[in-house]
Amino acid sequence: MSESYSEDNALLEQLRSGDQNAWRNLYEEVRSPFRLYFIRYGTAPEVATKMFQEAMVILNRNIRTGKLQAPLKSALRTYIIGIGRVLLMRKGTDTQQWEGEIPEIPILPEVEDQQERKAKAQLARQLLDRLGSPCRELLELFYLKNYVMEAIARELDLPSPGAARRRKHDCLRKMRELMTA
Repeated sequence: MSESYSEDNALLEQLRSGDQNAWRNLYEEVRSPFRLYFIRYGTAPEVATKMFQEAMVILNRNIRTGKLQAPLKSALRTYIIGIGRVLLMRKGTDTQQWEGEIPEIPILPEVEDQQERKAKAQLARQLLDRLGSPCRELLELFYLKNYVMEAIARELDLPSPGAARRRKHDCLRKMRELMTA
């Protein structure tokens, strides 16, 4: 068992005992990653916030009823996001009325990393689409096809490798601006 799971097991016991500070800290620690995870996949921010509230209520219920017990098979954060995914799948129904079972499905750290990589790749694709053709083409040549600046300059009919570097720099700056917008 990894150390983070043992920390989560200790946190689970604090939550089970009703430690309000532990609940508050968990809430603050997981809220932003939870919202960002679902917003990246197109969920509206307000919906993601509501889903987080519902996920925390379900987590509380599962802890109180003993459905979630140590030793944990995944991180608490992963478990909460898993609850959110089930809620999102059932979005067509009234989630307030839903009393469905949310099983403790272990998600290995490698799967978490893979999901995070997929989310980042999806975000990069969306940003590239918003950048436009010239920037997308240059960045794809450099990052995906591993072209050197000389080859990029030839491919895009730029006067020099320095011009390709400047354009790459400008495209990355535009991408950063889109991320913060």
